[in-house]
Amino acid sequence: MTTVTPELVAAAYAALLTGDRAKIAEYWSEDLRFHAPGQHRFAGWHEGLDSFLDYLAGVHVASGGTWQTDVLHSVIGGDHSVELVRVHAVRAGAKPDSTSPFDVLEITGAQISRWEDGKVVEGTAGYFGDGATNANQWWSPIGPNGERRDV
Repeated sequence: MTTVTPELVAAAYAALLTGDRAKIAEYWSEDLRFHAPGQHRFAGWHEGLDSFLDYLAGVHVASGGTWQTDVLHSVIGGDHSVELVRVHAVRAGAKPDSTSPFDVLEITGAQISRWEDGKVVEGTAGYFGDGATNANQWWSPIGPNGERRDV
């Protein structure tokens, strides 16, 4: 049984940034269940590593590659970790100087992860208060000008 440590948590997040499926699979289970919050097309449970990676790819496209998740702090207890995260992203196609919450995502949230044998087997993310509002606006199919856009 692998002990969950801050270093293991950091390595799991770093693996996601590589885009290398084999490296990611060292820390994220093939049988991963991950819940993305919200009411958008990527929200809900993602069953399996490939579904989770498809979700991340969709986030990458929607943000024009700007999506960034920074782990601010980890709390570990037994086979669970809770990561306090800051997320920043700018919608693909947004005007460079836009400050609209429909274009700019700037939130703090938490991710709860359950680990087995050194891998995340289940995770859920949550954004609270104004962060939830900002996330709903950012993922909205309506842009800051009131016109429909791709999500």
